[in-house]
Amino acid sequence: MNRLSFKEWFVLVISVCISFALWFKFSYPQFSFVDLSVDRHQAIAKAESFLQARGVATDSYLKAVVFSSDDWADRYLQKTIGQVQEKNFIEKYDYELFSWQIRFFREFQKEEYIVEISSRSGKVISFLHLIEDIAPREPVEKEIARINAEGFLRENFSVNFDDYDFHEEKTQRYEQRTDYNFSWERKGVYIPWKENEGGAKLLIGVTVSGNEIRKFSGGSLDIPEKFHRYIERQMIFGEYLFSLYFIMFAFLIAQSIIVITRRRHDILSRACGKWYAYVAVFIITISLLSFFNNIQNIINGYPTSVSLLSFLFIYLIKVLINLTIFCAIIILPGLAGEVLRSELFPQKQFSSFAHYLRACFYSRNVARAVIFGYCVFFVMLGAQSLILHLGQKYFGVWKEWFNLTQFSSANLPFFSAFVIAATAGINEEILFRLFGITWAKKYFKNVFLAVLFASVIWGFGHSQYAVFPVWFRGIEVSILGLFLGFIFLKYGIIPVIVAHYLFNAFWGVSAYILGKSNYTSFYGSIFVLSIPILFALFAFFVNREDKEKELKGILNEAQKFNLAILITFVSAKKAQGSSAEMISRELIAHHWDIELIKLAIEEVFK
Repeated sequence: MNRLSFKEWFVLVISVCISFALWFKFSYPQFSFVDLSVDRHQAIAKAESFLQARGVATDSYLKAVVFSSDDWADRYLQKTIGQVQEKNFIEKYDYELFSWQIRFFREFQKEEYIVEISSRSGKVISFLHLIEDIAPREPVEKEIARINAEGFLRENFSVNFDDYDFHEEKTQRYEQRTDYNFSWERKGVYIPWKENEGGAKLLIGVTVSGNEIRKFSGGSLDIPEKFHRYIERQMIFGEYLFSLYFIMFAFLIAQSIIVITRRRHDILSRACGKWYAYVAVFIITISLLSFFNNIQNIINGYPTSVSLLSFLFIYLIKVLINLTIFCAIIILPGLAGEVLRSELFPQKQFSSFAHYLRACFYSRNVARAVIFGYCVFFVMLGAQSLILHLGQKYFGVWKEWFNLTQFSSANLPFFSAFVIAATAGINEEILFRLFGITWAKKYFKNVFLAVLFASVIWGFGHSQYAVFPVWFRGIEVSILGLFLGFIFLKYGIIPVIVAHYLFNAFWGVSAYILGKSNYTSFYGSIFVLSIPILFALFAFFVNREDKEKELKGILNEAQKFNLAILITFVSAKKAQGSSAEMISRELIAHHWDIELIKLAIEEVFK
């Protein structure tokens, strides 16, 4: 990255300050919802204690613990009463949005126990004993079953039935038992969706099988069907937009294959090949580590009708297949982007990795690029906050904040956030900035249209994210893409990768830093956000010379022969009065290696 002038640094610092203020005003308040005071180990202990008190020998069961959030209640409350009133509702009715779900199961057996523990208070908030349909239970009259259910709720939840109306009862008859389902509705709680389209009610419920309380929920929001259907339509439209994106994504990959097939013998293809292979190996390695880090989440989806080992083996094979495809998606556009960048943006050497591979990654120039990436990240946070605020104010936009906790099921949540951030930051910047913009410039003949093209494709690739209406997410990310495209062309590839990494990592770990969590998650999250700055410090103190090595030293015999031919051709053209620019254009049109053309012209016109 070229040195920034004082004016550029001044504008950047002011932009960062304004952006931080916007983020603090519009986005920071959401973290007041996040309370992860109870960690997974405490949740497991409380679940085991609860089951043991009911006579269950938990040592004989396998366990899986995952973090969950009540997304339906969250999106409904945000949409109907707004974020501030949602917080008041949660506090008033002691509603639990976050919980640990602990599953106790055995291989090849349907019977299992699922206990849900509040991540805020550590209370048991729901329970399910799953049994075979043919499992017998002693017969009990419905009236006795209801008395038992009410007694259970009074004893375990201190429920005052003066605050509730009886809501519903259902009877399910099986071959050797009868189950009774009872639910009660909290008085004074009714949150309408739209006129004549129903509303949400706050319910508690119990299922009684014989003398056993087989299932209960200490509080859930009963969402109206019309709202479910509304969200389903949104989701389907998001899938439609994503399908259009996927077509363009596949088109870009196909174009990168065409480019690299034609230019596979170019100097830059050979010089950068090992680098992109190393990047692919890095992605494979951290992704495999992430597989084991997220093993609890994987096991939670295990169907007990097959062996656990078989299930995990099949899952791992699918992961390896996906990683193989994913690595091709990194290597091919990367190499094609390097070649096209040299042709279409010859003066913007920092916009690809070729410069750093010929010079070094451990220089103060690289350190400045990383620091600049942090500034770009802060501007992105502020821009996103402002865009969402305007969307909420004028277009009825809302966001599901609780994706903030999406990595909580992992053994090390901050590592999962690191893997996603590093993978997306590297892959997407290579595909949509390095290759997408350069490829589009070749055919659109216009830099702005090229940046817009790549930004819109990248933006609508996020249409399945939890922002409603779904079209708004594509617009939001496309705007951020335009900004990243400008930074890429003016300041290079490193700042955009750093900014993209930090942006994804921040939204993956911010809940553990700004909300309530344990020390491991807090300090691990700080470390994930500090990785680029630690590299920048290392590069700053090593400070190797940022000067590109000569390309002649890596030419193979065929390329040396071609260079000699080019020097002869360029010399003849020069004698005829052709300029270096005219000769270069002619040779590029005939698909000669860009770097060989530069070497030949340099030799003849030196």
